[in-house]
Amino acid sequence: MEVDIKMAKKKKHMGLRVLDFFSGYLLAVTCLVLLGLLVWFSTLEMQDVGLSKTLERYYSHKTIFVVPEINGGKSVYIPLPGAYWVCCVLFINMVLGGIIRIRKNVRNVGAVISHFAIAALLVVGQVDHHQSIRGKMESYQGEKYDYATKFEFTSIEVSEFDEEGKKKSPYVIKHDMIKDLNDKVRKFTFKDLPFDLEVRHFREHVVVRNGANYARGKDSGELVDGFFLQPAEFDVKMDYYNYGCYVMVRPNDGSPGRKILLSRSIGFPQTFSVGGKLYGIEMPNEIWNMPFSVDLINSVGEYYPGTKKASKFQSTIAWTGDEGEEEKIETIKMNQPMRYKGFTLYQASWNEPINGLEYSGFEIVTNPADRWPEYCLWVSAFGLFLHFALKLISYLDRETRPAVRRDLS
Repeated sequence: MEVDIKMAKKKKHMGLRVLDFFSGYLLAVTCLVLLGLLVWFSTLEMQDVGLSKTLERYYSHKTIFVVPEINGGKSVYIPLPGAYWVCCVLFINMVLGGIIRIRKNVRNVGAVISHFAIAALLVVGQVDHHQSIRGKMESYQGEKYDYATKFEFTSIEVSEFDEEGKKKSPYVIKHDMIKDLNDKVRKFTFKDLPFDLEVRHFREHVVVRNGANYARGKDSGELVDGFFLQPAEFDVKMDYYNYGCYVMVRPNDGSPGRKILLSRSIGFPQTFSVGGKLYGIEMPNEIWNMPFSVDLINSVGEYYPGTKKASKFQSTIAWTGDEGEEEKIETIKMNQPMRYKGFTLYQASWNEPINGLEYSGFEIVTNPADRWPEYCLWVSAFGLFLHFALKLISYLDRETRPAVRRDLS
């Protein structure tokens, strides 16, 4: 009986030790130091590889550990945990130590409010990471743009070529229609096309290999015209996921079909003929239609001295909403985006004029928690103000009471 009691006390003691660790100051300070290092290294690395690549490398939930690379790719050899998982640990620490276990009294009201706001801010970051959609709009002077391409979404586009060799409007199979395929087969029928498409072996990231130079692995696809798809690890230095799949073209007249290998990296349509007409099929990033159009007026940028890396850039655009609104002029800077109907337009890249035409690259984001970080910071600031005000009042009260007693004596 005594042994059982001792074991129960030991287990309880161990549980309290674990709780103390996850709610303690040591863990909070460690997380904050790690986040500071991650922000510092990612800021330095962003100059070499760009914003989107840095975000994927340091802040994605897919990154467990990251080895910083600065000064043109030189490794620092300091493995750091990914910022996403550091924030998860910090959230647990804030909830346990700053909300649940903190003493509940009037003097700590401000501290509880601040901890709650910071925990909410971490949740907002998770929502942003998993629910936001990001795309890129590349704009040149003289053209109106009302669409972007999504970073993490692909599509299959089928187009007919006219007699002059120009593509007609494509038929599109969107990312959501094929993302769950893997080794399954799905058939797609088009009302105005004389063939069906069977899509299979869909992979998130692949490389196209020449069967004459590379051996096929057990997860590789079949050979098509001497090439096959080889699954690969996602390269964080790329701006997109290199999706790939196999497509079988099935003519409606019963004539022999054709197998086609598709990949985002190919970059041009694979052509085939059905019924004497020429068609093309390709796998670009999914088109994302915007509720506004953008006309680039001018873009201005500066390079770091002695380099071709942009240090500062901004664009002036004329934009029009989709409800017949009047045209508006707006200047977008690196930290000054444009917002419209839940869409945020950021200045993301800049190059010198190409063939006399100015260029600007915009990142477009739609995020259900777009303004919530600002609200959380205001609540946190209020909590800190209240906390320090109560501390000041308590201090002044202690300092004045002895003086009052001496006067009365």
